[in-house]
Amino acid sequence: MRRIAYLIVIAACCGAIVQAAAAASPDYGDNPNPALFPKQSYPYGADMSTWADRESQWAYAQPLAQNPVLDQTGANCAVDQGGPVWFLPRIAGPRVFSGTRTCTIPAHTAVLLEIGAYVNPWPCPDPNFRPAPGQSLYDFLIADAKAFMDGVNQLEVSLDGQAFSDVLSYRFHSADLFTVTGDPSLQATFDPCITGSPQPAIVDGFFMMFKPLGPGSHTIRVFGTDVRGANKTYTYYLTIE
Repeated sequence: MRRIAYLIVIAACCGAIVQAAAAASPDYGDNPNPALFPKQSYPYGADMSTWADRESQWAYAQPLAQNPVLDQTGANCAVDQGGPVWFLPRIAGPRVFSGTRTCTIPAHTAVLLEIGAYVNPWPCPDPNFRPAPGQSLYDFLIADAKAFMDGVNQLEVSLDGQAFSDVLSYRFHSADLFTVTGDPSLQATFDPCITGSPQPAIVDGFFMMFKPLGPGSHTIRVFGTDVRGANKTYTYYLTIE
């Protein structure tokens, strides 16, 4: 495989939802997971695919020494965070992996959880990694990411034993190419396709947008597997204050 690929899963839920969250997105009918913004909604003016693009740009921009994706403890949880939505990224680790992360999140802030994703920037050092004649760059990158993400066959997300339903349906991909600028320090450990300059990219992955969580502590358990033998369990300790 041309690059470092991994399935990482994370999740959270809330004990209470503030009224401000309801105003950020209209009700789209029956919502099986009311702690989440509906999949087809536009939280804070953007659809879920656009939020996935934005989270990917944020994750790639952070240098190795303080990158929240590579942080194993949550010490870098607040790096470059701001605005109405807080990004809570995956935990990078080997194919079989379990771990914990703690994070303090401001009250009245929505949370975008990256359950697991494949970001595909272009170009890459591999000269064979390029579109076929007549194929658009977007279609090429989407097909490459899809081939990997289609291998995800089980995702379980729960809070204090309360499971979310149909987690695999929370999959989104870029509607078009977006621009990502990866920090050069990430090239060796995160993605060898990073050049340090703006690059066209797409993302395909599983994301959930949570309405602002209630104040206090939340313990989250997540489990995921894929057809390549990934087996990952994570526990997240969130404090909302």
